[in-house]
Amino acid sequence: MHVRLALILSLVSPLAACGDSDGTAAADTALADTSGATQDTLAADTTPPPWTPQTLVERGYVEVRTIIHLHSAFSHDACDDHGLDENGTPDWTCIRRMKAALCKEQIGVAFMTDHPNYMDEQPFEALLYPELDKGDELLESDGVAWGVRYPCPDGQGGPDGTVVLVPGFEGTHTMPIGLRQHLADMSHYGVSLVDGTADDAVDAMTADVRAAGGMVTIAHSEQDELPFSMIAEHDIPLMELYNFHANFNTVLGDNLASAIFALELFLGTSDKPRADLTALVMLDTYPTKALDKWRTVSAIRPITAFAGSDVHENVIVPAICAGSSACDDIAIEHPNLVNLLKNGGNIILADQERIDAYERIFRWVQNRVMVGPGEALPAGAEVALEAGRNVVVFEVLGDAVGASILAITGTEAAPEYHDMGSTVHVADGATLWARSPDVPVPGNNAYWSDGSSAAMTATLYRTDGDGITAVHSWTEPGTWVSLPLDAPGAYQMEVTLVPRHLLDELGAATDLATKSFRWVETNAVRVE
Repeated sequence: MHVRLALILSLVSPLAACGDSDGTAAADTALADTSGATQDTLAADTTPPPWTPQTLVERGYVEVRTIIHLHSAFSHDACDDHGLDENGTPDWTCIRRMKAALCKEQIGVAFMTDHPNYMDEQPFEALLYPELDKGDELLESDGVAWGVRYPCPDGQGGPDGTVVLVPGFEGTHTMPIGLRQHLADMSHYGVSLVDGTADDAVDAMTADVRAAGGMVTIAHSEQDELPFSMIAEHDIPLMELYNFHANFNTVLGDNLASAIFALELFLGTSDKPRADLTALVMLDTYPTKALDKWRTVSAIRPITAFAGSDVHENVIVPAICAGSSACDDIAIEHPNLVNLLKNGGNIILADQERIDAYERIFRWVQNRVMVGPGEALPAGAEVALEAGRNVVVFEVLGDAVGASILAITGTEAAPEYHDMGSTVHVADGATLWARSPDVPVPGNNAYWSDGSSAAMTATLYRTDGDGITAVHSWTEPGTWVSLPLDAPGAYQMEVTLVPRHLLDELGAATDLATKSFRWVETNAVRVE
C-alpha cells in the first residue's frame, strides 16, 4: 500500500473555496483526539516514590533504533514505480539511498517488508542487496544467507557502526518480519488477515512463517476489515499502532483543506519552516484506530506495538494544472503549491530533498528496541520485540531520553522487575512505575538545541473490558511516578508534546508550535 497524492491534489480547485481564508489551519492548543478514553482520578497515587527504580538502559540493556515496514526495489510500487527495469534488475540508486539513509539515521536493524510482487520471485539472497566489494557481510546459517550486515561511516548506523537488513514481506495486513528463507508453501504469501479468512488458513500461514525463522506482524492495524479478534486469537506477536499511510488517509478524511494549503509554507526556498517539520502538518490529524485496537488486544493477551514507516519513495504529483487556469485563483497566496501542480513530479521541499525520502521518514518516527546485554543483532532485537521491549518515538519532535514503564514486585533491597510486555497478577501486589522522558533532545539533522520550552504531558492509560481509562497524568520531565497495580488491565504510557521549542524553526508556520502532538508511546504492562 502506498499514497498517491494525485488523489489529494486533484481536489485542490474545489478546496480553494472551502479552506480557511488564509489557507492555514486554526491554532489548537489541545490534542484533538484522546482515543475516547475516560478519566479515573481516584486510581492515581501521587505520593512521591520512596525510591527510584532503574530503567532498562541503566540495567545494561542497549537501545537499538529499529525500522519495521520498509519497502525497497523489490516492491512493485516502490522507487517511483521503477524498482525493477525491463530486465528485472533492481534500481541500485534507490537501494543505495535506502542503505545510506539507514546509516545516517543511526538505525541498527531494518526489517524489510517488500510486497510479494516481486519479492517472492527472487532468490532469497538477492533480497539482501549484498555489496561484498563494499564490505557487506552475509549472515548465514548452514551456508545459506538470510541477512546482511553492512558498515557505515564513523558514528553512524547501530551501536556497532553497522546496519543489519533482514527480509520479510507485506501482504494484506499480513506482514512477517525476520525471515531466514522463503516460505515453504508459496500460497501463504497470499493469505490475508481480513474478516472472513479461515482460521486454519491463518494458522497454516503463521506456522510456515515460524518455520522460516520469522514472526507475523500486522500492517495497517487501523483498517476495519481487520477485526481485533483475529489478531487476539492467532500467533501474531506484533502489530502497528501507527503508520504514515494511515495518517495520510486520516488527513484525506478529516483535515484535507488545511493540510494542502499548509504545505505551501514548506515548498519555497526559505530555510524556515524547516523541511523536516512538514511532518507536523500531517501529525496534526492523528489516526487513533490502530492505537485503540492495539490497546484492546493488549488487554486480552500480550502483543507488542510498533510504528511502521511504510516508506516507498514513490510520491509523485501529476501536473494537473499544466495548461489550465483551474489553479489561478489560489496562485497569489499559494504560488509554490501551484508551481508544483503545473510541473508535477516529486514533492521537493526547501532542503532540496523529496518529502518522502527514506532519510526523512526514518527521522520522523522510530522504534527504540531494548536489546538484552550482550545479545547480538538481529536476534537480540527480534527477541526484544516479541517480548514487548519497545518504545515508539516521533523523533521529529526530538529524542525522548529515559521514557520507561515497568512493574516491580519484591522489596527495594531485592526488587523483581517486570518490563514492558510482562504480565503480573493482582495478588502479586505489584507497583507500576513510569518515567516521563527528559526534555526533548535534538535528533539527527535538528537545527534547534534547547528543548526546555516544550510542554509535555505524560499519561498512564489502563485498558480493560470497560474500555480505555486515563488513570494518571503529570507534566514534569524526567520524573518517576508510581501506582498500585490493584486493577486488571493493560497499562501503557503516552507522552504528548506542545513543541514550543520549535517556534523559531517553524517560521511562518508558528501555529504548529501551539498544538499538542503524540510524541512517545510505550508498550504495556499487563495485570490479570
